[in-house]
Amino acid sequence: MRSYLERLSVLDERFSARAVLSEEQLSKRRPLYWLAHVGAHLGDSVVWLLVTLILWRQAGADEQKRGSLIGWALSFAGGLVGTLLVKQLVRRSRPGSGRLLYGGGADVHSFPSGHGVRCGVILTWASVFWPAAGKLAPLLVLWVSWARVALNIHYIGDIVVGLLLGIGLSRFIRGRVAGRGKKM
Repeated sequence: MRSYLERLSVLDERFSARAVLSEEQLSKRRPLYWLAHVGAHLGDSVVWLLVTLILWRQAGADEQKRGSLIGWALSFAGGLVGTLLVKQLVRRSRPGSGRLLYGGGADVHSFPSGHGVRCGVILTWASVFWPAAGKLAPLLVLWVSWARVALNIHYIGDIVVGLLLGIGLSRFIRGRVAGRGKKM
């Protein structure tokens, strides 16, 4: 099993290296530079905390929306805790310096991607809060995912596993919220 995981890791590193922006693309401040840097931050925790606060305020006294927001927030919180625990267990080094695009502590590790987990949460819950945006959420996820790899912050596998963890956790929580009589 270990040999299989090592071979998979080598393939992941090889494919990810092909997607990384060159130093020339990063130093010239070309459109790809801005596209990657903006995309890399669209999955930041602080952005989605602010979105959650705005949604909470807009929900007013609507119990159904507030119940969904609690599920949304639990998905983000569970994803954060799960990500940090797995990062401490696996301790996979990041592919590059990251140029100040991640925090310290457990976040110095690459696997799984916390941004990937948040993207999984967003994919699962977006249609609840923005019915029309359910179709746009995958584009946001692709943008954030590409940016994290293009800036050499994550390997592709980090993003994919994070995304799957976020989707799985969110579907579990969303099912529990729906099971309490909330229409999703």
